[in-house]
Amino acid sequence: MKKHYDYIIAGGGCAGLSLLYQILQSPVLQQKQILLLDKAPKTENDRTWCFWEATPGPFEAIVHHQWPKLWVHEGDYSGHLTIAPFVYKMIKGVDFYQYIEQALSQQTNVTRIYQPVTAIKNKTGLVEVEAGGQTYTADWCFNSILFKPIEKKGCNYLDQHFRGWFIKTETDVFDPGEATLMDFRTPQQGETRFLYLLPNSAREALVEVAIFSNKHLSMDAYDQIIHNYLTTYWPEIGNYELVQTESGVIPMTDYPFKPVEGRVVNIGTAGGDTKASTGYTFWRIQQRVRHLANRLELGKHPGYGRPWFQQRFALYDSMLLRVLVKEYFAGDKLFGQLFRRNEVQQVLRFLNGATSFKEDLKLMSTTPISVFIRVLPRQIVQFFFKRSKSGLP
Repeated sequence: MKKHYDYIIAGGGCAGLSLLYQILQSPVLQQKQILLLDKAPKTENDRTWCFWEATPGPFEAIVHHQWPKLWVHEGDYSGHLTIAPFVYKMIKGVDFYQYIEQALSQQTNVTRIYQPVTAIKNKTGLVEVEAGGQTYTADWCFNSILFKPIEKKGCNYLDQHFRGWFIKTETDVFDPGEATLMDFRTPQQGETRFLYLLPNSAREALVEVAIFSNKHLSMDAYDQIIHNYLTTYWPEIGNYELVQTESGVIPMTDYPFKPVEGRVVNIGTAGGDTKASTGYTFWRIQQRVRHLANRLELGKHPGYGRPWFQQRFALYDSMLLRVLVKEYFAGDKLFGQLFRRNEVQQVLRFLNGATSFKEDLKLMSTTPISVFIRVLPRQIVQFFFKRSKSGLP
């Protein structure tokens, strides 16, 4: 008879590994028997995560670089923003994977099997997971795998597709204490387009273009945007070496993901942890898995317990996403207004879902109110419909 586990973690990406790390830090949970299922080991620097936070997080030891000051450019506005107590941080994928690997090397209660997960099924009092032709059982399964494409009908949906260059210059050009968070001074082409530039030293930086749209470009087209941006706004760079590239797609959607399905708790993008209006995921995953670990420690159902009123931020995201999808207001102007008319700390707290309702109203009053009133009735109806469809209490 096959071994029964306390927890199965299906998918070894950011969400699955972050949850596993949280469990292993808990004196109550660290002896639980855990099975980690993933297609293959992760050994390459396949992605970069950036986020802001005001206090050290669980992966502070592997923060590759951090910036206390940010630039935001839109039209004639150039904001040079000191964001304390927040710090903007970067973590490289390869450092994250190695850090988790080191933590796992000291554990005897975690089994890893590298096979694609093909099915997850609820059974009475347990869950069955099929992978590599074998079936495994556990009390709970935490799943970060999207088994089918996101159904775009009936929801708001935009891809955030991006392409980045890691460059190295011949002379000192960058200030490693300042990063460009959003620079909208690039032709928008009827979409929301911006570049960001994150220097790791005076001669090294990641420069990346991000586009909110469902029309993807060729790699050459992305590269041309980056080249034009550097030529126009960073002429002092001169000659540089292209060290590495990255690219990817993040779904921005208010699709009703089901965070809980019986004894299956969906996490990461599959659990709705990607912020619909911006695509930011890493910080939100850390908040979610900390909540899950706390619930498990208390012996409570891990999938519930979040204050209902906090879900108002999902409504805000739906409204903003609807405005962008329907092109009711230009994305560059919208984000530009947020940073122009509000303290940067307030904007960052709002985007993290950490403001009070009173603060929300004050911030939203600085945006094109009539545009959001236009989409509000539809999004309120959709908001409650999605909650019922996703199984949220």
